[in-house]
Amino acid sequence: MASEQVSLPIPQPPTRFLFGNLGDIDPENMPASMWKLADIYGPIFKLDVANRTMLVCSDYELVNDLCDSDRFEKKVDGVLKEVRFLTKDGLFTAYPGEPNWGVAHRILVPVFGPRGIQKYMDIASQMILRWDRFGDREIVCSDDFTRLAFDVIGLCAFGYRFNNFYSPDAHPFVKQMGDVLTESGKRASRLQLENTLRVFSASQNQENVRAMHQLCDEIIAERQAHPQPDSNDLLNAMLEGRDPQTGEKLSAENIRYNLVTFLVAGHETTSGSLSFLFFHLLKNPETYMKAQKEVDDVVGDKPIEYKHLSKFVYIKYAIFEALRYMGPIAFIAKHAKKPTKLAGKYDIDPADQILCNLRPFHHDPKVWGDDADVFRPERFLNGGWESLPKNAFKAFGDGERACIGRGFTEQEMILTVALILQKFQVEMADPSYSLHVHVTLTLKPEDFRIKVRRRPGRDPAQYGAVVAPSQAPSNKDRISASAQQQDLKPLTVLYGSQSGTCKSYAEEIESNAPRFGFKATVQNLDSATEDIAKNQPIAIICPSYEGKPADNAKKFVTWLETTPSSTLLDGVQYCVFGVGNSDWVTTFHKVPKLIDEQFEKKGAKRITGTGFVDVKFDIMGPWEDWLETVWDRLRKTSGTTTEILAGDLKAEITVPKFATHLGGPDISYGTVTVNKDLADGEVGLAKKHIEIELPFEIGYRSGDYLAFLPLNRMDVVMRVVKRFDIQPDDSITITGTNKAFLLPNEPTSVFDLLMTRVELNTPVSQKQIQVLSEHTPESKRPKLLEFAKDDVYKTTVVPKRYSLLDLLEENPDTVLPFATYLDMLKPLTPRQYSISSSPLASVDFVQTADGKSGQKLTASVTYDVHDEPAWSGHGQFRGVASTYLARQEPGDKVRCFTRPTNVNFHLPLDPTTPIIMIAAGSGIAPMRGFLQERATIKAARNAQLGPALLYFGCRHHEKDFIYKSELQKWEDEGVVSVRPCFSKVGPEGCFNYVPDRMWAEREELADLFRHKGAKIFVCGSASKLAKSTAGVCKKIYMKKSEKGEEEAEAWLDRVKEDRYVSDVFE
Repeated sequence: MASEQVSLPIPQPPTRFLFGNLGDIDPENMPASMWKLADIYGPIFKLDVANRTMLVCSDYELVNDLCDSDRFEKKVDGVLKEVRFLTKDGLFTAYPGEPNWGVAHRILVPVFGPRGIQKYMDIASQMILRWDRFGDREIVCSDDFTRLAFDVIGLCAFGYRFNNFYSPDAHPFVKQMGDVLTESGKRASRLQLENTLRVFSASQNQENVRAMHQLCDEIIAERQAHPQPDSNDLLNAMLEGRDPQTGEKLSAENIRYNLVTFLVAGHETTSGSLSFLFFHLLKNPETYMKAQKEVDDVVGDKPIEYKHLSKFVYIKYAIFEALRYMGPIAFIAKHAKKPTKLAGKYDIDPADQILCNLRPFHHDPKVWGDDADVFRPERFLNGGWESLPKNAFKAFGDGERACIGRGFTEQEMILTVALILQKFQVEMADPSYSLHVHVTLTLKPEDFRIKVRRRPGRDPAQYGAVVAPSQAPSNKDRISASAQQQDLKPLTVLYGSQSGTCKSYAEEIESNAPRFGFKATVQNLDSATEDIAKNQPIAIICPSYEGKPADNAKKFVTWLETTPSSTLLDGVQYCVFGVGNSDWVTTFHKVPKLIDEQFEKKGAKRITGTGFVDVKFDIMGPWEDWLETVWDRLRKTSGTTTEILAGDLKAEITVPKFATHLGGPDISYGTVTVNKDLADGEVGLAKKHIEIELPFEIGYRSGDYLAFLPLNRMDVVMRVVKRFDIQPDDSITITGTNKAFLLPNEPTSVFDLLMTRVELNTPVSQKQIQVLSEHTPESKRPKLLEFAKDDVYKTTVVPKRYSLLDLLEENPDTVLPFATYLDMLKPLTPRQYSISSSPLASVDFVQTADGKSGQKLTASVTYDVHDEPAWSGHGQFRGVASTYLARQEPGDKVRCFTRPTNVNFHLPLDPTTPIIMIAAGSGIAPMRGFLQERATIKAARNAQLGPALLYFGCRHHEKDFIYKSELQKWEDEGVVSVRPCFSKVGPEGCFNYVPDRMWAEREELADLFRHKGAKIFVCGSASKLAKSTAGVCKKIYMKKSEKGEEEAEAWLDRVKEDRYVSDVFE
């Protein structure tokens, strides 16, 4: 009831003449706008939108009071009012007091609860079998879950089969519905004048509604023509049921409107909920493993029955947690029945539209704790659900207008999750995917894709359906026919890899395995979850990334850690090779060591000792030593007696009859538009800025990478040609290898091969030096053998980065066959650079010659040009990629593609969140992208941004303070506060080094991080900037918390998960 207290003012963003607060709402994504505004203006704020007042409430105290049904009721306005064009007085969009709502509600509530699962299993089996046939193909979650939910509603509620799993495209109703909901959202965010002028979109909307109504009428007519009196479904209830209060039956029109309501609301929310759930489970593998274990404990591999549903407790609350974190419904609309005071503080008028802003409401720390932004189903267990305060969970709506099909939907989602986890291991198609939300009337993950692999011993045929040809067999059974024919022993190679190094190692084993009597199968570690072969040896190659597994190894590591059985891996023979960087002292080789220990604890037996390599030094030597031992041990333990074969690679060179290289445009190439100098090489390396018009419809986010596949330098190629006394236009045919990068069985020119396929500057390994000595006259060998000694190699060869070519030139008497040389080379790999621009600042919409429309983006890269005297003494060292880029002119084509960065190395979604950026030299690249994005947002929205601090390490304030004028402009605009440091020459009173300035300004930094939620970004050298930044941050933490070094290290490890993110390089 109203209070006599003085009302508090309600905050409101500044309004604009005629438009009010329309400019504060993104018409394509209204929920994100409301989430952002709630962060800025607090738990309640007011908006003037399209001549109506909207109040947005975002915390528990306010929403709890809004659930008082005596004072507040559902408000059908805005987007819901627009949707009435489709659903009229159906249950979802009926106005309060409309008589048909009461009639339909009283008739349908008794029959719209949990139902028998036979019909559901019919539809679910279609999806499971479809997935099983997919093999390694990607599955778009929202698409297939939409098909599932739509078909389930159709069959269970109306006895109608849409057969979405028997067609490559979803039923037309699905697209029509999406278009209507999208247009409704847009219409609700526009002025009435604009809606009146948009004649074409209104006409298309009418046509979609007409088609949807026609389908519903056909379903009704089919039932009336062929009655099913024994069917206890919703359609019978709507056709034959009578209101127990009035005795009325539903009108034909109202049956249509409710039928379309159930089809729309019933499948949209379910498909979105399931998609969100699997995103969270796969991003948090420990929760995935708990849910799957629950299925195994409850039903094992037996058919799921109705009696099992109540036992899937963890799955149920995982669904609830996904709905809490971000469900498909963004708002609950309310209005006051009469003037009142909300929560005893704010005067409310009945004309005000009130939105319960569900995402921040479900993240209120007063209810959900300080970890409200963490996906943690356990919060509902052990009495957690029962102890929640009243009205704390509103994912299904509120009061008598809450979701009428909640029981049915819960049952459907639990069954779906249990079936999938029982039958499959699920993986993200792109482990680096970060959540993007697609907005219509509901929310769902956009373009979230998964892959599935049938679990060992799980057969979809138990559904009683006809099983089409299935996936490839599991790892345990996979022995290729060619291996059997050649009497080769099977070997599985599992790798985790982020940058490609470990994958390259794995492929090297695959290529050389036949020489030693083996047939190797290579897969990523996640694909081996719950599927470790016991009938063949396992070689595992993996890195550590700041103590964490690679993206394609996270699920596997979680499975190992969370499976308690000490006999899980009995009978497994394995070996591990770890890759790491010793700059990360506390986490050096942490993951490979963990895998090794877990395998041993769970009963597996090592084939040989674990190998390690430090990528800072010799990346090949330790690998070759370990591999030699592995082959020796594998042959002995397997009993292989076949002769070890020499490398089969052969290279036949012939004089070409005509030139075979043809140039031409390639649509996957990017076009250089700008390539300019930022700083010459007077202090440090020269720095340049290049802008690339990306291939059509290729996108990126600020903070992502642009990867280039460069060409080797002409002068280095000519050195090789001269050393081997061959001609660049000689043709070469390669046989006897399965190294794809060497183009087996495909003739090419020596020039093309050396320019485009192989690395020519990789440091030589000790094994390679020994091979060179074997092809050198005995009297000339001592010099080479001296280089191969451990102490000389580590103190001379590695620091000076001698290449194979360097040593060949120093030893002219060495007669190495060209084929042997090629076999020792690594593939030329793409080089990735942090993008230094924002897609928001460069997007252009274009139309291709075939009439297709799409976005055309430009991305920029900031790079050092490595052109300096070679440490080996062999002329000039010129970086392959950087000098390749430096040679490009506007209009040139470059082979490139975008690659997502670490999932957390992106700006916070809320631009008011403070950020602290630390960079040195060209490490400013992603920070420039962030600042360009902030500047674009600020200019477009005229909104206040959160504080942004940029600590930028340079050498000379006049020579290499790159982007100085641009940074000054952004600082004047309030986008950033620039804190430069100059190690050699700077203005009077400046700091020399970034850590020193951060320490001097520690009070400000500590306040931003501890009290204002700042996020820290670091980009620069791993051994210098990253190390010193971590050190000063720990020092500030110890100062403010009075904790010790060990606690500071643990704190840094914790915040590296989300609030201290780095992108470092050597």
